[in-house]
Amino acid sequence: MKKLLVLSMFSLAFVACKKETSNLQTTPTLDVEMKNMGVYGVRTATWCGPCGNSMNGTHQIFENVKGYAVAMSFKDAFSEAQSPYGNYLFDKVTEMFDLGNSVPTSFQNFNADFPASINEHLDTTVILGGNYEIEFNGNEMTINTTTKFFMDYSGEVFVAPFIIVDNIVGYQNGHPDSPNTVHKKYVADIALPTTRLPENKYEWGYLVSYGMVKNGHTVNLKFTAQKNANWANNNISIGLIYYRKVGDRFKFLNAFTK
Repeated sequence: MKKLLVLSMFSLAFVACKKETSNLQTTPTLDVEMKNMGVYGVRTATWCGPCGNSMNGTHQIFENVKGYAVAMSFKDAFSEAQSPYGNYLFDKVTEMFDLGNSVPTSFQNFNADFPASINEHLDTTVILGGNYEIEFNGNEMTINTTTKFFMDYSGEVFVAPFIIVDNIVGYQNGHPDSPNTVHKKYVADIALPTTRLPENKYEWGYLVSYGMVKNGHTVNLKFTAQKNANWANNNISIGLIYYRKVGDRFKFLNAFTK
């Protein structure tokens, strides 16, 4: 399998979650490819000079991992007009995923122990995979998802559907183009199942299996999110992140994006 050249990274584990999936609206089944995909993520801030200095290099890595990993940029201090939830997501990453207090910081597959974890993950057995399609109606987004297991598997498995936006223009300390810096792969929001109450928005995980499931087990879920009117539809993608609960911790299983 083709390998990637990716810089060494640091950090994390994944996510708080809600176990109920009853009454969620289902969608038609989408085709799911049997493949592994990793995650390359960064945690930065608009006030951080070193973040601006390294941004062009980070964007090049985002291009290098295309097709092999979901690129995700969690950013602090972005304008509320650009994204009302981005700062919240940055804070929750700091609080929940053991990233420490420094910025910039980077990670692969939410795992601090294996600097080449994307490459390693690509060659492992495919446990499950996903697919999505987005429907736009004005500023409302509907995301139809399918999750499919490719082996018998036991455990609590969750999916977290992140809204990722390209080409947002805004301030960035340390970047020569500021205040008109182009920001790539900005994690702007997380989609909500269509029957979930707003106060449960940031539980960051929706159960797709519990206990033993068989090879071929398929789950269809529908999610919704609001988009900023200034975001071009073709700049929006979804990062489907799959993980399982292991004791009081979480283990990355797979990811998918287009």
